[in-house]
Amino acid sequence: MAAVTFNNISKRYKDGPKAVDDLNLEITDGEFMVLVGPSGCGKSTALRMIAGLEEISDGELRIGERVVNEVPPGDRDIAMVFQNYALYPHMTVRQNIGFALEVAKVRKDEINRRVEDAAEMLGLTEYLDRLPKALSGGQRQRVAMGRAIVRSPQVFLMDEPLSNLDAKLRVQMRSDIIQLQARLGTTMVYVTHDQVEAMTMGHRVAVMRKGVLQQVAPPQELYLRPANLFVAAFIGSPAMNLITADVTIEKATGGDQPDDVFVSFGGHRLRISPKALDRYPGLRERNGTKVIFGLRPEHFAMEEDLEVGDDQILTIRCDLAEAMGAEVHIHAVIDVPPPAVDGAPIAAEDDPEALVAGTKVIARVDGIHTIAMGQDVRLAVKTHLTHFFDPASGAPLR
Repeated sequence: MAAVTFNNISKRYKDGPKAVDDLNLEITDGEFMVLVGPSGCGKSTALRMIAGLEEISDGELRIGERVVNEVPPGDRDIAMVFQNYALYPHMTVRQNIGFALEVAKVRKDEINRRVEDAAEMLGLTEYLDRLPKALSGGQRQRVAMGRAIVRSPQVFLMDEPLSNLDAKLRVQMRSDIIQLQARLGTTMVYVTHDQVEAMTMGHRVAVMRKGVLQQVAPPQELYLRPANLFVAAFIGSPAMNLITADVTIEKATGGDQPDDVFVSFGGHRLRISPKALDRYPGLRERNGTKVIFGLRPEHFAMEEDLEVGDDQILTIRCDLAEAMGAEVHIHAVIDVPPPAVDGAPIAAEDDPEALVAGTKVIARVDGIHTIAMGQDVRLAVKTHLTHFFDPASGAPLR
């Protein structure tokens, strides 16, 4: 096992922008690190630089104590699992798993022992003499993982290994990989564009955008304390609602009470809980200015389900109601322009619909409610859980 360290790493393609820009990241020995971000963010390039499949333009990459910038891929003591399995179709499962050991001229009895141990760990023992064409997609991916395990590498690299599997199988394989990493205790670097995978699998998650590391933190910290608007918008499913709002501060009626803070947008006005102001004290300095107000879909409730004052009720017209069984997703549009940082609509690069007139909002409420399209819905807002960002920089108002 070994740590992996990126020291000011950049990757620049000829006549193109930097795919990775000045990346500094310490992946500790035995850690499960997930690299996540939209397509083209540089996560796979970073992984391929660890593997030695991409040259490093600038900076220093270490695996353990060794600088590996010029070390050939075969000498780095890493194992990589790809999304397309890359199995030899004419070889049995046993032969596929043990092939790298045969090439390395490991003794036959040792190969058999390692292959059988890996097969037992992955639930493949009964399939050892089958060809890949006789296996399901999940079983083939397990074979690819077994081929990596038998090498006992210092670092496992996984590049979107579940993207070719159906939804139910992805859930099962996520669990399998988590348990496998915990059992082996080997450093694992896992790349995905699926932030649900990232949030459920990694000890820490590194969020990237346009080659630049945005935030690295445990999953729950990313969710509760996003470092900027991009992370806030990217992490969460459905995504955080982000709305441009005007801030008004009014003197409280009680003598010793702190001033009341309100946000107004599209004809709506909400009083912000003091608990949110404790988390975002910079909001108290924004009287008369615009901010970007963030609220996750699950932080709404139907008015009858949550006792709040009228100044914490948002009335919207339902454009679409998705009944999901345990919950209902209510879609609406609020009559304010989509939020922007430096004139660029947030998430427009990943969501073309972000450019439509108005700001889309999704509220997630209890599934016992029946909501009809076109219905006016009064939603209680959990304003103590709100987030606030500076429109000019995208930084949180902490």
